[in-house]
Amino acid sequence: MGQLRRAYLGPISEVAWRLPGWPTRLLAAFSLAERGSMLDMLAAADATPRREMRRKYFLHALDEGRHAGIFASRVRALSPPGNISRAQAATEDAGLLQGHGIVAGETLFARLGEMDFLAFVFVAEADAVEQFHVYLDRRLPDPDTTAALRDILKDESFHVSYSKLECDKYRREGQPIDHAIRLARWRRVKEGWMRFTRDFGERMSGVWLLVLYFLVIWPFRLVARLERGGWQRAPARPTSALAAARLEG
Repeated sequence: MGQLRRAYLGPISEVAWRLPGWPTRLLAAFSLAERGSMLDMLAAADATPRREMRRKYFLHALDEGRHAGIFASRVRALSPPGNISRAQAATEDAGLLQGHGIVAGETLFARLGEMDFLAFVFVAEADAVEQFHVYLDRRLPDPDTTAALRDILKDESFHVSYSKLECDKYRREGQPIDHAIRLARWRRVKEGWMRFTRDFGERMSGVWLLVLYFLVIWPFRLVARLERGGWQRAPARPTSALAAARLEG
């Protein structure tokens, strides 16, 4: 899985980090994902019956919150001065996490249970480490973002380590942890495909609206100009309540 994933991550990353505006979009997506993960880890720390895991989940949540702030600061640094980009606005929109399915109505821990939750954490953190290493190996981000990724990778490696140890414990106890890991990988592929189709749909709707304008609305405007009077500018709105009352009278 690792070699196959790196095979397609490399070319995609080369494109994504070099297109204008895309680095900020990537970093904003990372910030949102880290914020969502922080909330999931806090919920896990509150819900787990295992005392030793409560501390690990809480520390993990603190790391994710710090990472979200780091990515958000890089978005602000790379955005044009005096101009709030869509990516920057996304990192500051509290409702975006739920609107994009990053945080659902029920917590991930409650939906999966502890064993499947830890399998998901292990898979997600291992994928993140692999993805960041691809960026660093190809020297894609700017120097400041590269330094930020190296800092974050230290925490991510710890997250992989402790979640792997917990998965190994389940394996020694004869629990179906390998099946849970396969399900976690499939779930991430499915969620990635759903995100792609949503983004693709949003862009295609913009394309079709543009086509509709040039094929229908714009020609209709040209025809309307041939009629007497043509298109008329709407009257200016009254600037005061008195003017409005006179207009209505």
